[in-house]
Amino acid sequence: MTYSRFAAFALTLGGLCGSAAAVAAVPALPAHCAPADALEIRGDVPAAISFDVYQQLRPLSARRIALFQAAGEVKPLRDGQPVCQITDDGVDDPSAVLVRLPRGANAWWVSAANVQAAD
Repeated sequence: MTYSRFAAFALTLGGLCGSAAAVAAVPALPAHCAPADALEIRGDVPAAISFDVYQQLRPLSARRIALFQAAGEVKPLRDGQPVCQITDDGVDDPSAVLVRLPRGANAWWVSAANVQAAD
């Protein structure tokens, strides 16, 4: 009896882990993103929590990025990360783009040179 319970538990756990891995392998699309606003990060890029922080990062340096990242005001976005552009960002700077991550509460500022239209 104990062996059959153990076997059932192992099969259930294995099925759940396999399902989670399959879901994780599929790239997440940004939630509530219009097709025209769907973007993809191009290259590894630092993302700033505010436009002021974005401006302070320029020109980019490892020291500045590390300081702001330690304070939680900058996070790295990886190459290929799907994001959704927030078009009404309130800033008239074409070099900066405000994006939202698929699973995130905050919006992040990135360089316009580091985003491209999603496939």
